[in-house]
Amino acid sequence: MGIVYIHVPKCGGSSFGAALRLRFAASQATIPLDLGPAVVAGDRDRSIEADHALRVDELSRLLDRGTACIAGHVRYDAAVHAGPGRDHAWVTLLRDPVERFVSHYLYLQRRHPEPDRPATLEAFLETPDALRLSSQYLFYFAGTTQHRTDDAAAAIRRACSALAAFDLVGDLARPRPFLRDLARLAGVPALPWLPRNRAPRQTTVPPALRPRIEALCAADLEIHAAALGLGRAA
Repeated sequence: MGIVYIHVPKCGGSSFGAALRLRFAASQATIPLDLGPAVVAGDRDRSIEADHALRVDELSRLLDRGTACIAGHVRYDAAVHAGPGRDHAWVTLLRDPVERFVSHYLYLQRRHPEPDRPATLEAFLETPDALRLSSQYLFYFAGTTQHRTDDAAAAIRRACSALAAFDLVGDLARPRPFLRDLARLAGVPALPWLPRNRAPRQTTVPPALRPRIEALCAADLEIHAAALGLGRAA
């Protein structure tokens, strides 16, 4: 059995993906982040959506070629799962959405600074990008974000239904059980712990900002809670 690893940003996927690729060294691939021009002039949301559509197409092509292990920042697609990915185990790792949001912002500031991104987390909370970053589970598993849907409740249900179709959904707060169950799916006694892309310090959520961040992350918090209630959660 092969494995498709959906890597939501800042959920530890770089470390676990590296371990998987080592296990499937003869037949493995990642989804590139630069597959070609997908920019829709003047519309960042549509540009992001177009870029991820290219990534889904690449995932489908890799599965058609028989690639055993595929990992990457790619949205879940039910048609790909039911089609060329039907013989693969589908895996993802989640994280407390509030911590994930803060970690994502700090990572962008550290590795991908932009002059128009606010220099403080508090100011960033008022931007459209905060709406995108705070609903990454909604985006990766339901194909939308909170400011791009007219029916958030339906989108949340769609994301929960998608995660229920996965063979393994882990929680970054419990990495050892996830690594154990990932090894089982990979057909080996154990997988190595390979720390990758670590933040220079532990993510800390400012207490004064937590209520505002929780409000932003409400959809992802609901999806996260439902996912950890699945029988397939590690």
